[in-house]
Amino acid sequence: MSKFSDYLESISQVNGLANSMGNGQKVEWLFYCGMLFSSKDKWWGDFKFRHSAHEGIDITYYRTRLDELHSFDDSIKVPAMDDGIVLNICDDFLGKTLVVEHENSLFSNTRILFAYAHIIPEKSLKVGHIIKKEEIIARVCDTYKNPQLPPHLHFSCFEVLKKVPPEHLDWNLFFSENLDVNLVHPIFL
Repeated sequence: MSKFSDYLESISQVNGLANSMGNGQKVEWLFYCGMLFSSKDKWWGDFKFRHSAHEGIDITYYRTRLDELHSFDDSIKVPAMDDGIVLNICDDFLGKTLVVEHENSLFSNTRILFAYAHIIPEKSLKVGHIIKKEEIIARVCDTYKNPQLPPHLHFSCFEVLKKVPPEHLDWNLFFSENLDVNLVHPIFL
């Protein structure tokens, strides 16, 4: 499975974010505390506190040169982190979420799932679709539903018991205090 740092590089490559640098340098990714896993801080609006700890990582800000700060817009393509299968496509509070099982489950009774959230999935993607590493699976959605939030990719990782049916793999399950779900910090993959 890809490391999170490799995934950020993939996002940069498929969107040509480093092209403006012209010197072979990589994009520098920038994160407010509130964008990171388990933070209770908000990185938008009033910058106060979330109702619960953040269960993923929000990706939007990057620098291509020391003086050039950029953020995502709704043209940003979302590549697959690795080969896998789409288990569910569900609504989230800004757009849609793709729930994907990448080929990484080592245990017989659980599976590791990734949620690519606040996106517009590619029209060809359906539940059961096999995806390949770096295949474009979505675009970041416009955040007109909450204009205080800039467009961003929310990326979460969960360990879920295999007995949970795919149609139940959504935010109602992920936000619950359900013993069938464990949060996983995606940076340490």
